[in-house]
This record gives sequence, structure tokens and C-alpha cells, in this order.
Amino acid sequence: GDKLAVSHRQIPATPAVGTAALHALLAGPNVTEKAANLHTDIPARTRFLGLSIVGGVATVDLDSTYASGGGSLSMTARLAQVVYTLTQFPTVLTVRFEMDGQIVTVFGGEGILINHPMNRVDPTIVGVVPYILVESPAVGDSVHSPLHVTGMSNTYEASYSVELVDATGAVVVDSFGTATAGSGTWGTFDASFPYVTSASGTGTLRVFSVSPKDGSHVNEVDLQLPVGP
Repeated sequence: GDKLAVSHRQIPATPAVGTAALHALLAGPNVTEKAANLHTDIPARTRFLGLSIVGGVATVDLDSTYASGGGSLSMTARLAQVVYTLTQFPTVLTVRFEMDGQIVTVFGGEGILINHPMNRVDPTIVGVVPYILVESPAVGDSVHSPLHVTGMSNTYEASYSVELVDATGAVVVDSFGTATAGSGTWGTFDASFPYVTSASGTGTLRVFSVSPKDGSHVNEVDLQLPVGP
């Protein structure tokens, strides 16, 4: 849809992991990602020109194609894609943008102000971040016991629920956890859930919050993943 999602890629070992991650991002979704209904808002043929990281600030230089076409939602999404790709690394806290070697303060025809280094919850991009963002496991991963789930969230009382269904349709994890913050504040979660199954095959991971109003599932993230013992 119109919210950020996560995919993992395997690449040859390199000390320039930020550069490698950006090249993978600019290449667009692969077959597995397309099958999971992931898409990119970054224009095709956008060229990567450089990356430097100093004092926790990553400065990424892209060519002007990056700002071409699209409305405000597309512009916001393409900024978020780069910010989240780079801030997965502990050496990067914020991201600043250049295009064709020049610092960008106003982005695209929509006039989005980006006159400061941006973090993950910057008001400029947080509108395209789902209230539960599962960072691991992600598209391209396999699941084995114990199920290890990480990500960030902004949910009622910081609570989230986890359900894992194996290839036979059996629910092998039905649990919950508490993020570091919630109820209007973004927090993170990192938890493991042991389970038992003898089946191997495609299963479903669901991470969601429970509505305090009626107990329904809200902010649900569903991932189809290979699930094994």
C-alpha cells in the first residue's frame, strides 16, 4: 500500500554496507519482493553519486532524477525509503540529502522542506511509517524456532501481539510483548518466542495491536514466510 515495509537482501561481504544497501534499494524490488506486493517510489534510473558518514550523520548524494515526477505521497515515501535503509546501521542516526553534489533544503515540486538531517520519526516522513514496522523477519527471510521479532511501533500502551501459523495452519506462537514506548511515542521491540512444529513450508507471521475499543486486530502486519522447526 502506501506505507513503508521491509525486505532483506544478501550481498557479497563489503565494508561499504551503506553504499551496497543503497545500490540494492535503487535497483528496485526483485521477484520475491514483487510477489509480496512491495514496490518502490524511487524513480527508475535514479543514480547514486556518493555517501559519507560523519558523526552519525549520513549524507547521501543522488542525481536529480530522484526528485522527478510524483505527488507529495510519492516524494515522502522515497525520502523515507532512503532514511530507513541507512538508519538500519548503528553508525547512522540521521540522513541529509544532496542532489548532484548540492545540499537539498526543498525537495521536489511539492516543496517539501528537508533543511535538516532527518531521523526515523521526523515529521516529514513519519506519515508513511506504519504504526507497527516489523524489521525482522522480513520478506526474503526464513523462520525457525525461536521466532525472533524486532521492529518499531507506536501503539496503545506500547503493546503488540505476535501470531505465527505453520504450513499446516496450526498456530504455533500466540503471544504478546511491550515496546519501549507507545501511546503517541515511538518505541522499539526485540523479543524471541520459542515454538514447536514438525512442519516445513510457507506459513504466516502476524504482528498487530489489539483495539482497546472492541478487541479487534489493528495495525496488523502479515508476512508470508518459510516456517520450519
